[in-house]
Amino acid sequence: MARYSTKPIALHQLLEQNSLASSAQHAQLLRQLNTELIRFLQLEQSAFCKISTIKAGRLMILCQSPAWATRLKMQRDAILANFRQKILPELAGIDIEVSPNLQLQYQKPETASPKDMPKISEQAADYLLAAAETMDGQLKEKLQRLAELARQRSAKG
Repeated sequence: MARYSTKPIALHQLLEQNSLASSAQHAQLLRQLNTELIRFLQLEQSAFCKISTIKAGRLMILCQSPAWATRLKMQRDAILANFRQKILPELAGIDIEVSPNLQLQYQKPETASPKDMPKISEQAADYLLAAAETMDGQLKEKLQRLAELARQRSAKG
């Protein structure tokens, strides 16, 4: 009696049938299209628009503002021709929508340099030390540290 009723399948056939592999291919295609869109628009980064999906042979481009959507709509035929020539010959069309909540870039908050920080006077440092004496734990340590930094900065400048 046979223990297994199905024949073994080659690994590459299993991976081709896997939805994870098709999702990875779809993501790679979107990356290529976004990179080509950045090149076509002559931008350093995709700060205003991105290609979000491909459904039924149509590309969906999301823009942060109506101005960018208008610019892309004016260049839609050229973008479509470029994509068909370089990446996706079977592309049927391009849809462009405005999505003001679109977050394309994660910008780091600017950190203030010591030169830009407001200066604390000697008297304020004394007040901080006096306040630290009545506090406990972390707050006490931070007030003392702030007073010490203020004194160091006033000694330098």
